[in-house]
Amino acid sequence: MKIHEFVGKRILKEGGISVPESYLISNDREIEVKFLPAVLKSQVLVGGRMKAGGILFAQNKDEFLKFSKKLLHKKIMGETPYGVLVEKMVNIEKEYYLSLYIDRYEKEIKILFSHFGGIDIEDNKDKIERHSLSDIQKLPKKIQPIVQKLHKIMKEKDLTLLEINPLVKTKEGNIMALDAVLHLDDNAIFRQQWAKKFVHEEYPFHFVKLDGDIGVIGCGAGIVMATMDAISLYGGKPANFLDLGGGADTKTTIKALELLKSLSLKNIVLNIFGGITKCDEIAKAIVSFKEKNDDIKLFVRITGTNENEAKKILKEHNIHFFDDMYEMIKSAVKGDFV
Repeated sequence: MKIHEFVGKRILKEGGISVPESYLISNDREIEVKFLPAVLKSQVLVGGRMKAGGILFAQNKDEFLKFSKKLLHKKIMGETPYGVLVEKMVNIEKEYYLSLYIDRYEKEIKILFSHFGGIDIEDNKDKIERHSLSDIQKLPKKIQPIVQKLHKIMKEKDLTLLEINPLVKTKEGNIMALDAVLHLDDNAIFRQQWAKKFVHEEYPFHFVKLDGDIGVIGCGAGIVMATMDAISLYGGKPANFLDLGGGADTKTTIKALELLKSLSLKNIVLNIFGGITKCDEIAKAIVSFKEKNDDIKLFVRITGTNENEAKKILKEHNIHFFDDMYEMIKSAVKGDFV
C-alpha cells in the first residue's frame, strides 16, 4: 500500500530523520498561512507531481491563498488529492537520491544512492549506485547514519520501499528529507496501527489474508464464505476472504484485484451477485485488469443487476464466465477452464 507523503514525513521524523516544518490542509476552511515562503504539495499517490503542476511555491500571502485553493481542487494524473502539505522553504546546497527497497530475488534490503537527486533523476540513472547494507561504508560518511535510521524504520514499519528524493544538504549544513515515498507491505497492515486510518480509504472492502493459493472476491460476506467453502470442498485452499460490499464500482473492484495480485496469486475466483452492485461495473473492472495481467486466470460468475450488459462486455473481450458456481469452483481448483 502506498503511503501519503505527509504520513511518511511523520514516520521519518519519529525515526530521527530531519524534515521541513509542515502542516496539512484538508479543505478550503483549513487554509491558513503559518509561514512564508512556503512549498505547497498536492497529496496524491502518483509520481511526477512537480512536472504535473502538483507542487507550487508561494512567496507571499496572495500566492499562498491562490495556490492552496488551486491544488486542493486539482486532480493530478486523474487522482483527487487527499489534501495539501505546506512546508517551510529550505535553502538547498546539494541534492541527493536515496532509496531502500526489498530485493525479492536476493531476499535482502538494498540501497540505491546517487549524488544527483531531484526531478531529473530519470536522466541520471547511470549515476545511481546499488549497494547491500553490508557495504554501507562505500557511501559518503554523512549519508551512512541516515541509511541506518531508514533501515530501522523500514523494518519496524513493515515497508517494502522507502525512497527520499531529494535528500538534501541545506546551506546551514543539515541533511534533510524533502520528499518521502513509502510502500507498506499489504500483508502487514494488520499490525501497523498507524496505517489503519488509510486502509479503508485505499482498500474500501473487507479483506482477510489466509494461507491458500486461490483468490476469492465476492459481494456480501455470505456468498464469499460459500465460495470459500466450495473451494475447500473440491480440494482447494482459499487464499483470502474479500467482500467488496454493496455498491462496489469499477475502481473498487480493480483495487481488489490488484491487492490479490500483490499476493502473487495466479487463480482468482469472482463470485458476483449484483443487488446494489451493478454487474457491468464489475465486468469493466475485469476487462481493465485482464488487459494488463493476462497471466492471471480469472474464474468469473456474475449474476444480478445489469447481468446481461456485464456478460456482453465480457464476451466482447473474450473473457470466459460461468453460469454455475460449482463448475466455476471446480475449474479454479484445477487451475484451468474445463
